[in-house]
Amino acid sequence: MTDDESRTARAKLSWVFGPGRREVIQLIAEHGPAAAFDRLTAGEPGADLLRPEVRDRPGTFRDRLAVSTDAVADAQTRCRVVIPGDPDWPAGLTDVDADGGYTPVCLWALGPGPLPQPATAVTLTGTHTATAYGLWTAEELALGITVAGRTVVTTGAPGIDSTALRAAATCGNPIALLPCGLQQLHPAASISLYDRIAETGLLLTAWPPDARPTNRRWQANRRLLAAVSAGTVIVESPARGGPLATLRRAMRYGRVGMVVPGPVTSAMSEGCHRLLRADPRVRVVTSATDVLEDVTTAALTGGE
Repeated sequence: MTDDESRTARAKLSWVFGPGRREVIQLIAEHGPAAAFDRLTAGEPGADLLRPEVRDRPGTFRDRLAVSTDAVADAQTRCRVVIPGDPDWPAGLTDVDADGGYTPVCLWALGPGPLPQPATAVTLTGTHTATAYGLWTAEELALGITVAGRTVVTTGAPGIDSTALRAAATCGNPIALLPCGLQQLHPAASISLYDRIAETGLLLTAWPPDARPTNRRWQANRRLLAAVSAGTVIVESPARGGPLATLRRAMRYGRVGMVVPGPVTSAMSEGCHRLLRADPRVRVVTSATDVLEDVTTAALTGGE
């Protein structure tokens, strides 16, 4: 099988079944992507195996499969499909398997920027309901990390993430790692920012272009955010914020976990402060210099 055939087969698997399902991954490992696709679509797969956007489309399964196949061919002319084995496949994603998830069958990319690697990237994230202090700090960190030659990876979510993404785009080529397809960009307030990133940086997702953002996909995306970089920085997070899950996963993968302290009176920094008390591995950072020192030290010591 040629690389192009393997790429197209993986794109079709992603479109019909989603980025990572145990049955799909197992069949790819045993038979290769093209044979896996043929086996899975020889009959009508169980509804629970299909992606919601495919499952809920009207018509017979054969009708939906034909639409999906046509859509893949069109999507491959608009964006790049990256697959395991490509030289720029994110090396950090191998750690997702060990965490109960599955390495995506492929990634969908738009933009000229390089894909994230632990040697070059830093994840920067935080709460959607950031304070002025948090927004200022996110901007300063993103600028400093980018100027130093590292790539900022984050989402386009309101608050800390979009602020960091926007700041990094002023002087570098950040990566927006998204829990949705490239034709369903979310939130609407970040669309113009995404357009800018696609010109110089990279929009990257494990979900095919028509995939809508859902809570489950946001949760799965945290695994990817945690895995693709050298470490994760949280600027602000309440006590039960999603960024905390990202940082905990990053440390589970052997990455550096870093938090920015905030005012003791701020509920938006409560999650950061609790992490610092609960886990001695978590590093306090107050500047881009701190972040760079920590990820560099971790690289030199093998993450210990």
